[in-house]
Amino acid sequence: ENRVRNLLVVVTDPKESRYLFEKAAQLVQANGKANDKPKIHVIQVIHEGVADLNVKAIDASTSLKSFILSAAESQLEELVEPLRVKFPDLECATLWNARSWEGILHAAERAEADLIVKTAGVDHGLSTVVRTPDDWNLLRHSPIAVMLVKESAWAADGKILCALDVFDDEHTSLNLALLRRAAEFARTLDADLDLVCAYPLFEPWVGELGAVASYTDIKNDIEAEIRERVGDLVAQAGIEYQLLLLEEGHPAQVLTQLVELAEPSMVVIGTHARTGVSGAIMGNTSERILHAVSADLVTVPAPA
Repeated sequence: ENRVRNLLVVVTDPKESRYLFEKAAQLVQANGKANDKPKIHVIQVIHEGVADLNVKAIDASTSLKSFILSAAESQLEELVEPLRVKFPDLECATLWNARSWEGILHAAERAEADLIVKTAGVDHGLSTVVRTPDDWNLLRHSPIAVMLVKESAWAADGKILCALDVFDDEHTSLNLALLRRAAEFARTLDADLDLVCAYPLFEPWVGELGAVASYTDIKNDIEAEIRERVGDLVAQAGIEYQLLLLEEGHPAQVLTQLVELAEPSMVVIGTHARTGVSGAIMGNTSERILHAVSADLVTVPAPA
């Protein structure tokens, strides 16, 4: 079951909330029947000083903290008012936590959220997706999928890229979770689903093995095995896809190039909760992938 039932929307900057709310609304409206739509929970996590008082002084004063929280809650309520017109049962909360990622995960647990949606930490003019320790910790520790959205609308005839690692059987459950989640997003957004598999660059050293003449044969054999493995995974997941893109090279570079060429609405990759973004398609390349991808990014954790 990959349909979203409880959506946690995280507001980090009111100025960037437009597309955040628009995409959350689109996800809800496309999921379930009229009487069984996902529920939206909107939160913000704050921890700040005021005037000449630092955060420690505010922490020590219950009344000051309550005052700041109350003011922030009022601002958030005003911000979500247009969203309440469409979703009157929307829940809204402001949390006080020095580590915002912890506050987000506590809220997700209380809301029994299936998906966390927040704006990406993006520097204007750059394609950096993740730039803050809070973003990294959220992706590292979240036991549920996280969607980082950019300030652009989803295309009407969009495309979703789902990156798989089929070389390690230990990643089978994660690959299945990725396929099902990506297929659900493709259905929700009425988008095409393309699958991406990168495999090691071996041309530079294949000559040293005396196999130059059979380089093409080796490459064809590897790609044939990948297609077979992907076929098995797709059958197990019970999903359909448009294209399977096989590319030789460094996973981060391959994914970045394909994103530039395909201009997808969304990229779906796997994570291992509490141990960092990983999986052999990424290995230690997760930071490069997350910083390079310019589309909306969804991270899906390995099943427990």
